[in-house]
Amino acid sequence: MATQVDSTNRSFVANAAISAFRLVKLHTTENQVVVATNGAAIGFTQDDAAAASDTVNVKLFHPTYFATVSGTGVAAGGVVHSISDGKVASLGGVSMGYAVNAGTTNDIIEITIPMKPII
Repeated sequence: MATQVDSTNRSFVANAAISAFRLVKLHTTENQVVVATNGAAIGFTQDDAAAASDTVNVKLFHPTYFATVSGTGVAAGGVVHSISDGKVASLGGVSMGYAVNAGTTNDIIEITIPMKPII
């Protein structure tokens, strides 16, 4: 089961070596992060991950939340959308964040909310 984080610090597994104070985004492997290069950042690393599989502390832009999955499921690192029944899905509704872990119908997953871009 997912673990909700009420603070803005969370540990992830680095998918590759990442230096401290780098923007990161979720990887498609559950609970892993990579350097963000496309605006999908969820926070900044607070320490170095010398190699893949090292644990790295990330200062998140927002706390993480639990959500119930509807439909065919949500992939790790994928965008989650709010839908009419109060659940999240991989399509439809309003884009609201990214899935930290994958889930299928009625699974409880952890989601993170990205920083709103400045326009």
